Amino acid sequence: MVSIYIFWCISSQAQEVVNQVLSRDVTISFNSVSLSAALRQLNRQAQINFSYNTTIIPRIERITGDYDRVPLRKILTDLLDDANLYFREVNGTIVILKRELTDRVISGRVVDEVTQAPLPYANVFIDNSTLGVATDLNGEFEIKDIPYIAFNLVISYVGYTSKTIRFNNGQGLDNGRYIIELNIEEKALDAFQVVGTKTRAQRRKDRRLLKRFEQDFLGRDSNAKDCRIVNPEVLEFYVVDSLDTYEVIANDLLFVENNAMGYRIGYLLEQFTFSNGIKTTIGKAQFKELEAKSKKQNKKWDEAREKAYYGSVNHFLNALIQNRTLEEGFMVNTVQFDSVTSEYSTPLNPAPVSEILVLTKTDKEFEYKLSVKSDIEVTYKDGFEDEEYKKLYRSKSKTGNYKYTDQKSRSTISLSNDQSLTSYQVVGLDISDVPLFQKSVILFQGEEDPIVSFPGYFTSKRSALYLGWWTWGGFSVKLPLNYKPAEKEDLGK
Repeated sequence: MVSIYIFWCISSQAQEVVNQVLSRDVTISFNSVSLSAALRQLNRQAQINFSYNTTIIPRIERITGDYDRVPLRKILTDLLDDANLYFREVNGTIVILKRELTDRVISGRVVDEVTQAPLPYANVFIDNSTLGVATDLNGEFEIKDIPYIAFNLVISYVGYTSKTIRFNNGQGLDNGRYIIELNIEEKALDAFQVVGTKTRAQRRKDRRLLKRFEQDFLGRDSNAKDCRIVNPEVLEFYVVDSLDTYEVIANDLLFVENNAMGYRIGYLLEQFTFSNGIKTTIGKAQFKELEAKSKKQNKKWDEAREKAYYGSVNHFLNALIQNRTLEEGFMVNTVQFDSVTSEYSTPLNPAPVSEILVLTKTDKEFEYKLSVKSDIEVTYKDGFEDEEYKKLYRSKSKTGNYKYTDQKSRSTISLSNDQSLTSYQVVGLDISDVPLFQKSVILFQGEEDPIVSFPGYFTSKRSALYLGWWTWGGFSVKLPLNYKPAEKEDLGK
């Protein structure tokens, strides 16, 4: 009882402090300023600390108004309501969050296909987004405020085969209910086997496999060191011949905590293979934003997310959709694989992008057909490769060719000053001293005209494989599809 009383007193005092902060009378005037400028003005004038993701702050609207001894709660409500934002106090800091408001709602019930019994705590989420819920004890779910984009609804449950349902942007949800039936996985029907205790050598091998998988799956860039796999026990490894050729599956949702960008990701890993330097990762992701502990951490996450987006696959595909590849810093070239030399080569004078690939609208809103003549090389001229990447993937052979994998696959390189060379030795340059553009390759996988959807992704994840820079970051630079970098603001206004 004493403990409960003490806890109640502490909670009451904390709540009183919160009320004091939000009830504080403030006198302030705004003269045609942006919301972010208004918050900075409040920070300086009223000594109030704010924490928020800059991408949620609108840039166009201007705020004008006078407040004379008005409670802070009222001022914040006026400023944020029109921008679909809300606030709450955390340890003396005002945290601003986004309130997504649309009239799109999807609800329903998840059941066993045979028995029709409800499946409680099933995961229901929109692939590659921050939207998702768990079903209740009756198998019921509801997801609100769904954006007006095409999306995949993913349903997963331990021991059952996951299901994906495609919804197009123009497809009305009618706020209706869906009965979703799941089948028990075949392997779940197998009889249980008694497994003996693993030997020390087996445990050592498992640790070595996990370490290799973490490197290949999470990536090797600076973000990777701040990422961790929360539940590695759900992973199963299958080595084909050596650590250079292996497969990984997961018997439950794999959780990754990305402290570099502020996300906790539940990943339904369907396939991961690493073969001769080429990795294939197929799965579905549910993002949840971590709560920043300070304004400094929020700013750090903003910068990391922006850096991950620019030059990424999503950025490139969005630039294609908007017909802005050159303006967004991308160059496109054809690439061919020579099975004799095991090298990738590109022509020195590439054709215009319009002659290499064509993107045409389909009869479905926000979906496009991509027609390509060959596999392509994508160069991002607004970003350079980092030193660790160059050490691993650049060749110092006589040809000076560029390696797209850590095996024998190579391609000629393009220097940052737009010179194309087949040998560094010709100009006497050490490869480690030359800043090189970020280069990647898209290998199209048999589908004649893959479909690209807005915002910037292949509808079928089996449409393409990637080599080069896009594989360097791996999962550590993965962003939800509804992420959008902040527009540059004129701070002088």
